[in-house]
Amino acid sequence: MMEIKEIYELINNIGVLVFSTINGDEVHSRIAHFNGCDEDGIYFRTMANKPFGRQLIETGKVTVCGISDSKCLGYEEEGTPNFPPSYTIRLIGDVKKVAPEIIKEKAKTNKALMSAANDIDKYPAMAEGNFVIYKAKGEIFDVDFDCINRDHKLLRKRFSFGGVPFNPAGVRITDACIECGKCKKVCTFKAIEEGTPYKVREDRCDDCGSCLMACPVNAIEESLTF
Repeated sequence: MMEIKEIYELINNIGVLVFSTINGDEVHSRIAHFNGCDEDGIYFRTMANKPFGRQLIETGKVTVCGISDSKCLGYEEEGTPNFPPSYTIRLIGDVKKVAPEIIKEKAKTNKALMSAANDIDKYPAMAEGNFVIYKAKGEIFDVDFDCINRDHKLLRKRFSFGGVPFNPAGVRITDACIECGKCKKVCTFKAIEEGTPYKVREDRCDDCGSCLMACPVNAIEESLTF
């Protein structure tokens, strides 16, 4: 289980992230950043009169994603793409407004919220634009495709706070498995272990689909939606 502070530190290391909200039948995205956390959740702000703020107020929903290396996609001389070690993080969360007086009170003991508290007086429209993600589920997707720092490509971890449930990552091998080993042979992520039946390590599975195609008895089920 991850603490909110741990999640925030990974997010803060990235800096700016993509925040997406719902507007009717469209998804709207923009770049923004968080500005603190505590036991109640993770904080960010905008102007309440902006479309971003209005959409947050109307739906109470936000998704956020970012990557630790903004130059994560490079190319070899022959044009083959390469990916240096990096991690992505995403959150699917419920948000609510935080009253300006609460932000100011929290800022007395939480230095990360001081800029938000100061902006309440500096930018009046921001007084009603403080939000907290108070419950969410998320995932860290740590890649090392060239196995520079470890002997496998992927470390994948799901988490939640505020009592939000989530499904495990990765495909699932059922009892129909005949233990032929073909799935393990084609898995370049070292995510499949022998057993009765064979087992998928959710922390390494990329959902690449190779094992699904290789299984001769259709014993592997697609992953569940997050």
